[in-house]
Amino acid sequence: MSRTFYIKNTQAPEEMTPQQLLNLQREGFVQYSIDDNDEHYSQVMSAPLSDWGYMLMGQEGISGRGFEVSYDTETQDYGVRVFTPSTEADWLGAYEFIGKVATALGSKVVDEEGEVYEPNAITYDYRNDIKFGIKCYEGEKGGSYLFGVYRPICLSDEMINGLLAAEDKVKAFSQLIEKQLYEHPDAYIARQQFFRNDRGEVMGAYALTEGVPTILPYEYPPFVDFTQVNLSQDDVKLWRISLVVINGDENDPDAYEVLDGLDYQTFLERLPQEKIQKLDGHYMLITLNRQELETLLQNDKQERKGLLAKLKNFLTTK
Repeated sequence: MSRTFYIKNTQAPEEMTPQQLLNLQREGFVQYSIDDNDEHYSQVMSAPLSDWGYMLMGQEGISGRGFEVSYDTETQDYGVRVFTPSTEADWLGAYEFIGKVATALGSKVVDEEGEVYEPNAITYDYRNDIKFGIKCYEGEKGGSYLFGVYRPICLSDEMINGLLAAEDKVKAFSQLIEKQLYEHPDAYIARQQFFRNDRGEVMGAYALTEGVPTILPYEYPPFVDFTQVNLSQDDVKLWRISLVVINGDENDPDAYEVLDGLDYQTFLERLPQEKIQKLDGHYMLITLNRQELETLLQNDKQERKGLLAKLKNFLTTK
């Protein structure tokens, strides 16, 4: 669910680039669709917006879900799409963004129902939109996902019940999402990687590095973030995690060594429960030192030895 606002491009056929759109804004507005260190970053940011398709934008350190910005070459409209529900900061940021673009183009703002607004006087009731989005969670069990600007968030039963019971639902939702994204600023959000094994099966992989507070799934199988990869949940047949240690300077890429890997389900089963800090209905924050990583693998080696001993005993008794 979402709400889209349109701004007529009075400069057509000339079309703004993502960077030009951001240049119209005050400092703090950013895009979340491509990493600054991506080799194609400069090319993407300096090309017409429609070449990319759409971009997720928002305010650094403030936005919860952000908003999508796109350009329709047929209608010659810029579109700004706000998700339902979004945080209050998302809505206010979107209104400010829309206002700057519309003012620069000398255009009115039109929503998807044809309501027309002055650039800096959008009166659409965003609070009601947020409340409606929250109401849609009624009757749902935990496991409802929404996408933040940095990672997916899984609403647990407890979180959903808290939102539904809140007197000020707009405030409660905004605080919940902002807490999920900004309470642990030093945490590393583990990135999913995918590859095919020699049988052609898609495998998902994570990495956990010693001493690094890391956000990882605590449920199996991990949720596939389909906003980042063209895969479905059922496409991924196996999940693994690499355990990494640092030999020397953490700023030296050559200092990082992969001790070994584990099946992800086995990894979860062996984790010390006291080390797990659950963040939502699917993700945890965890930090393990070198010894704790080695212990996870030592257990794996002991299990292998036990299995080999049983196999040897079985064969010798035949």
